[in-house]
Amino acid sequence: MRPIDEIVIAGGGRVGFRVAEFFEQRGHQVTVIEQNPDRARERESDETEVVAGDATKPSVLSAVLTDRTTVIGALTNSDSTNLAVCLAARRFQPDIRTVARVTDADGDEYEQLVDEVVFPERASVKTAVNALSGSDVRTFEDVTGEMEVFDISVAADSPVAGRLLDEVELPEGSLVISGAGGERTATSETRLEAGERYIIAADPDASDTVISAFRGE
Repeated sequence: MRPIDEIVIAGGGRVGFRVAEFFEQRGHQVTVIEQNPDRARERESDETEVVAGDATKPSVLSAVLTDRTTVIGALTNSDSTNLAVCLAARRFQPDIRTVARVTDADGDEYEQLVDEVVFPERASVKTAVNALSGSDVRTFEDVTGEMEVFDISVAADSPVAGRLLDEVELPEGSLVISGAGGERTATSETRLEAGERYIIAADPDASDTVISAFRGE
Protein backbone atom coordinates (compact mmCIF):
# COMPACT_ATOMS: atom_id res chain seq x y z
CA MET A 1 0.00 0.00 0.00
CA ARG A 2 1.34 3.42 -0.96
CA PRO A 3 2.01 5.88 1.87
CA ILE A 4 -0.47 8.72 2.15
CA ASP A 5 0.42 11.75 0.07
CA GLU A 6 -2.52 13.81 -1.15
CA ILE A 7 -6.05 13.19 0.15
CA VAL A 8 -9.41 14.16 -1.33
CA ILE A 9 -12.52 14.33 0.82
CA ALA A 10 -15.99 14.59 -0.72
CA GLY A 11 -18.41 16.21 1.70
CA GLY A 12 -17.66 19.30 3.74
CA GLY A 13 -19.75 18.57 6.81
CA ARG A 14 -18.50 18.46 10.39
CA VAL A 15 -16.72 15.12 10.02
CA GLY A 16 -15.29 15.91 6.59
CA PHE A 17 -13.59 19.13 7.66
CA ARG A 18 -12.37 17.74 10.98
CA VAL A 19 -10.80 14.81 9.12
CA ALA A 20 -9.17 17.28 6.74
CA GLU A 21 -7.74 19.26 9.66
CA PHE A 22 -6.38 16.06 11.22
CA PHE A 23 -4.42 15.08 8.11
CA GLU A 24 -3.22 18.62 7.49
CA GLN A 25 -1.71 18.63 10.99
CA ARG A 26 0.23 15.55 9.92
CA GLY A 27 1.62 17.37 6.93
CA HIS A 28 -0.58 15.93 4.18
CA GLN A 29 -2.12 17.91 1.33
CA VAL A 30 -5.94 17.74 1.61
CA THR A 31 -8.64 18.93 -0.78
CA VAL A 32 -12.32 19.02 0.23
CA ILE A 33 -15.09 18.97 -2.38
CA GLU A 34 -18.27 20.60 -1.08
CA GLN A 35 -21.42 20.87 -3.17
CA ASN A 36 -22.94 23.74 -1.17
CA PRO A 37 -21.17 26.92 -2.38
CA ASP A 38 -22.05 28.87 0.79
CA ARG A 39 -20.53 26.19 3.02
CA ALA A 40 -17.51 25.98 0.74
CA ARG A 41 -16.88 29.72 1.11
CA GLU A 42 -17.33 29.54 4.88
CA ARG A 43 -14.83 26.71 5.23
CA GLU A 44 -12.17 28.03 2.87
CA SER A 45 -8.92 28.94 4.60
CA ASP A 46 -5.17 29.07 4.07
CA GLU A 47 -4.88 25.52 5.44
CA THR A 48 -7.77 23.85 3.60
CA GLU A 49 -8.27 23.81 -0.16
CA VAL A 50 -12.02 23.74 -0.76
CA VAL A 51 -13.51 23.13 -4.19
CA ALA A 52 -17.17 24.07 -4.64
CA GLY A 53 -18.84 21.50 -6.85
CA ASP A 54 -20.53 18.13 -7.25
CA ALA A 55 -17.97 15.38 -6.64
CA THR A 56 -19.97 12.93 -8.77
CA LYS A 57 -19.32 15.03 -11.89
CA PRO A 58 -16.28 13.77 -13.82
CA SER A 59 -15.17 17.31 -14.62
CA VAL A 60 -15.03 18.22 -10.91
CA LEU A 61 -13.45 14.98 -9.71
CA SER A 62 -10.85 14.75 -12.48
CA ALA A 63 -9.76 18.34 -11.83
CA VAL A 64 -9.06 17.54 -8.17
CA LEU A 65 -7.39 14.14 -8.48
CA THR A 66 -3.70 14.12 -9.34
CA ASP A 67 -1.01 11.49 -9.77
CA ARG A 68 -0.12 12.11 -6.13
CA THR A 69 -3.63 11.51 -4.78
CA THR A 70 -3.43 8.41 -2.62
CA VAL A 71 -6.87 8.16 -1.01
CA ILE A 72 -10.38 9.55 -1.38
CA GLY A 73 -12.96 9.61 1.40
CA ALA A 74 -16.60 10.08 0.36
CA LEU A 75 -18.24 11.30 3.58
CA THR A 76 -21.48 12.92 2.40
CA ASN A 77 -24.90 11.97 3.84
CA SER A 78 -25.87 10.05 0.69
CA ASP A 79 -24.87 6.41 0.21
CA SER A 80 -25.35 6.56 -3.56
CA THR A 81 -23.26 9.70 -3.84
CA ASN A 82 -20.46 8.22 -1.76
CA LEU A 83 -20.35 5.00 -3.76
CA ALA A 84 -20.51 6.88 -7.06
CA VAL A 85 -17.63 9.15 -6.04
CA CYS A 86 -15.44 6.20 -5.03
CA LEU A 87 -16.19 4.23 -8.20
CA ALA A 88 -15.57 7.28 -10.39
CA ALA A 89 -12.29 8.01 -8.62
CA ARG A 90 -11.13 4.49 -9.46
CA ARG A 91 -11.71 5.21 -13.14
CA PHE A 92 -9.29 8.13 -12.96
CA GLN A 93 -6.85 6.57 -10.48
CA PRO A 94 -7.06 2.73 -10.48
CA ASP A 95 -4.75 2.40 -7.47
CA ILE A 96 -6.46 4.98 -5.26
CA ARG A 97 -7.70 3.86 -1.83
CA THR A 98 -11.46 4.43 -1.48
CA VAL A 99 -13.45 4.94 1.74
CA ALA A 100 -17.23 5.46 1.69
CA ARG A 101 -19.67 6.47 4.42
CA VAL A 102 -22.64 4.10 4.15
CA THR A 103 -25.88 4.24 6.18
CA ASP A 104 -27.37 1.01 4.80
CA ALA A 105 -27.71 -1.65 7.49
CA ASP A 106 -26.26 -4.13 5.01
CA GLY A 107 -23.36 -1.82 4.26
CA ASP A 108 -20.81 -4.60 4.68
CA GLU A 109 -21.71 -5.92 1.24
CA TYR A 110 -20.45 -2.68 -0.29
CA GLU A 111 -16.93 -3.57 0.78
CA GLN A 112 -16.58 -5.39 -2.53
CA LEU A 113 -16.92 -1.99 -4.24
CA VAL A 114 -14.71 0.14 -1.99
CA ASP A 115 -11.68 -0.50 0.19
CA GLU A 116 -13.43 0.36 3.44
CA VAL A 117 -16.90 1.31 4.66
CA VAL A 118 -17.50 3.79 7.47
CA PHE A 119 -20.87 3.52 9.21
CA PRO A 120 -22.48 6.74 10.53
CA GLU A 121 -22.98 5.45 14.06
CA ARG A 122 -19.23 4.91 14.22
CA ALA A 123 -18.32 7.83 11.97
CA SER A 124 -16.42 9.88 14.48
CA VAL A 125 -13.52 11.89 13.15
CA LYS A 126 -10.96 9.36 14.39
CA THR A 127 -12.93 6.43 12.92
CA ALA A 128 -12.84 8.10 9.52
CA VAL A 129 -9.15 8.93 9.96
CA ASN A 130 -8.30 5.29 10.66
CA ALA A 131 -10.28 4.16 7.62
CA LEU A 132 -8.58 6.68 5.34
CA SER A 133 -5.12 5.96 6.73
CA GLY A 134 -5.27 2.29 5.85
CA SER A 135 -2.10 1.72 7.87
CA ASP A 136 -1.13 -0.13 11.02
CA VAL A 137 -0.95 3.14 12.96
CA ARG A 138 -4.30 3.08 14.74
CA THR A 139 -5.67 6.13 16.56
CA PHE A 140 -7.80 5.29 19.61
CA GLU A 141 -11.33 6.35 18.66
CA ASP A 142 -12.84 6.86 22.14
CA VAL A 143 -10.32 9.46 23.31
CA THR A 144 -11.96 12.88 23.52
CA GLY A 145 -10.21 16.22 23.04
CA GLU A 146 -7.39 17.06 20.67
CA MET A 147 -4.72 14.76 22.13
CA GLU A 148 -4.08 11.62 20.12
CA VAL A 149 -3.51 8.19 21.63
CA PHE A 150 -2.41 5.56 19.15
CA ASP A 151 -0.62 2.24 18.95
CA ILE A 152 2.21 1.77 16.50
CA SER A 153 4.87 -0.80 15.70
CA VAL A 154 8.56 -0.05 15.37
CA ALA A 155 9.87 -0.56 11.84
CA ALA A 156 13.14 -2.46 11.54
CA ASP A 157 14.83 0.42 9.72
CA SER A 158 13.51 3.18 12.01
CA PRO A 159 15.99 5.34 13.94
CA VAL A 160 14.50 4.26 17.28
CA ALA A 161 14.71 0.49 16.73
CA GLY A 162 16.81 -1.25 19.37
CA ARG A 163 17.35 1.89 21.47
CA LEU A 164 16.40 2.56 25.07
CA LEU A 165 13.61 5.08 25.54
CA ASP A 166 15.86 7.55 27.38
CA GLU A 167 18.22 7.49 24.37
CA VAL A 168 15.48 8.56 21.95
CA GLU A 169 14.73 12.23 21.39
CA LEU A 170 10.98 12.38 20.95
CA PRO A 171 9.29 15.78 20.48
CA GLU A 172 7.90 17.76 23.39
CA GLY A 173 4.24 16.92 23.88
CA SER A 174 4.63 13.15 23.36
CA LEU A 175 4.82 10.26 25.78
CA VAL A 176 5.35 6.51 25.30
CA ILE A 177 2.81 4.93 27.66
CA SER A 178 3.28 1.19 27.32
CA GLY A 179 6.14 -1.17 26.67
CA ALA A 180 6.14 -3.90 24.04
CA GLY A 181 2.71 -5.40 23.46
CA GLY A 182 1.07 -3.10 26.01
CA GLU A 183 1.88 -5.54 28.81
CA ARG A 184 3.75 -3.08 31.02
CA THR A 185 4.25 0.63 31.58
CA ALA A 186 7.11 2.15 29.64
CA THR A 187 10.11 3.46 31.57
CA SER A 188 13.40 5.10 30.64
CA GLU A 189 14.87 1.57 30.42
CA THR A 190 12.28 0.34 27.94
CA ARG A 191 13.95 -0.83 24.76
CA LEU A 192 12.07 -0.09 21.54
CA GLU A 193 12.22 -3.41 19.75
CA ALA A 194 11.66 -3.70 15.99
CA GLY A 195 8.31 -5.31 15.21
CA GLU A 196 6.85 -4.66 18.66
CA ARG A 197 3.87 -2.35 19.26
CA TYR A 198 3.75 0.58 21.69
CA ILE A 199 1.00 2.89 22.91
CA ILE A 200 1.80 6.59 22.62
CA ALA A 201 0.02 9.80 23.63
CA ALA A 202 0.86 12.96 21.72
CA ASP A 203 -0.33 16.49 21.12
CA PRO A 204 -1.54 17.00 17.52
CA ASP A 205 1.57 18.94 16.47
CA ALA A 206 3.86 16.19 17.78
CA SER A 207 2.06 13.15 16.33
CA ASP A 208 3.55 13.23 12.85
CA THR A 209 7.13 13.46 14.15
CA VAL A 210 6.59 10.53 16.50
CA ILE A 211 5.00 8.38 13.79
CA SER A 212 7.82 9.18 11.37
CA ALA A 213 10.43 8.20 13.97
CA PHE A 214 8.77 4.85 14.73
CA ARG A 215 8.02 4.03 11.11
CA GLY A 216 11.36 5.23 9.71
CA GLU A 217 9.65 7.55 7.22
